[in-house]
Amino acid sequence: MIKIASSAKLSFMFPADVDTAVAYYQDFARVVEFLQHIDLAPSESVTPDEYRLCYHTVELGRYHIHVYCDVRVEVDHDEHVIRLLPIQNFPPIKTEVTLNSTTTRGNYSSVGYFYAAGEGATRIEYELRMEASPPKPKGMRFVPGRIVDSVAQNITTTRIREIAQGFIENSLQAFPAWRDAYLVDGRSS
Repeated sequence: MIKIASSAKLSFMFPADVDTAVAYYQDFARVVEFLQHIDLAPSESVTPDEYRLCYHTVELGRYHIHVYCDVRVEVDHDEHVIRLLPIQNFPPIKTEVTLNSTTTRGNYSSVGYFYAAGEGATRIEYELRMEASPPKPKGMRFVPGRIVDSVAQNITTTRIREIAQGFIENSLQAFPAWRDAYLVDGRSS
């Protein structure tokens, strides 16, 4: 098994009031496209706020890693918090391993805390975490487990940071187009 567990916590300024910021980020099916290495996986959701995600990456130029994570989105408008919580409501993912790939199920979670930061500005504290224990690809069978775990931890820490920073950058870049298309006189249309 490869132990994958990492988290990132970042804070950033968003160019809109708190209610607009929450409205922008609460549509997870739209904002998931801002997460590098993570896509929505086809699945039949139990409820409209549940999703199956697929983290996928190629590491060391040849090892394909696929981790499926099921989440539920919870939005607390009173507290200005958006959470993605791990769930187990979807059909199981069959763990598979080949010479240069591994597929398994894992856990992904994130939380965004939204704070007013002056007129027309919001400070967002964003945390995300992912963990999984996929089997080693068969091509790594002779590499000692602690070496694989050490390399995997370093790579995962880098990837989680990339995901968090990319999400922030991509979502900030896409906001003006969303605002222009969906807001009229400062209110959602």
